[in-house]
Amino acid sequence: MARWVEKLLDINAIARDQKTLKSALAELADRFDCSGYAFVNLQPGQAYGISNYHPEWQARYRDKGFQLLDPVMTQARRLMRAFSWSGDALRSSLSAKERGFFSDASDYDIRSGVSIPIAAPNGAISMLTFASSKPKLVMERDINAIAAASAVGQLHAHIEHLRVRPTIEEQVYLTPKEATYLRWIELGKTVDETADLEQVKYSTVRITLDGAKERYNLTNNTQLVGLAIRRGLI
Repeated sequence: MARWVEKLLDINAIARDQKTLKSALAELADRFDCSGYAFVNLQPGQAYGISNYHPEWQARYRDKGFQLLDPVMTQARRLMRAFSWSGDALRSSLSAKERGFFSDASDYDIRSGVSIPIAAPNGAISMLTFASSKPKLVMERDINAIAAASAVGQLHAHIEHLRVRPTIEEQVYLTPKEATYLRWIELGKTVDETADLEQVKYSTVRITLDGAKERYNLTNNTQLVGLAIRRGLI
């Protein structure tokens, strides 16, 4: 793992564009006999990933909302430090759906790995994972959690700086009613004023916007407006 961290730091220093960065991460995974890498960033209302996992698996992961089921993500949120994992080793403690998740993942050479989660700004989590097709990824030595977190923190900043295009991104949409009401909110109107302008009940606007917030795990209309603007929905 120490060598991984050293090489990851080298990548942060030499990768000057997103193509080079993605290629270097793929080469790093291959160098240490891993099947692939995945960098994910999760925050309320927005999630994206940069990975060389099989495109079909990435699409399934996004479309089926596997980030809510993925035992590795659950463990990452709980530990918030570097750790190794194995689907086979965890099997006895998993639910039927979680076992099914790992069974599906193994079809794409994802059976074990090492993951390094870090806290990111605004309550987000970023995580780098190197996955293996082996039942267990054998580490030469214990993971230096501090060094690993530092390297991934630099990677996160580098990805943000380069504005690296995600290989997969959470799909976001608004219904016509949600977009209409939210546009008024974005223009500074209250929910009550929006109801008057659209000639509907206050509860209609509130329930409609609450549904959109619940869909993307948001807590207030300000977050919903920000998400809609970032995604060009209003």
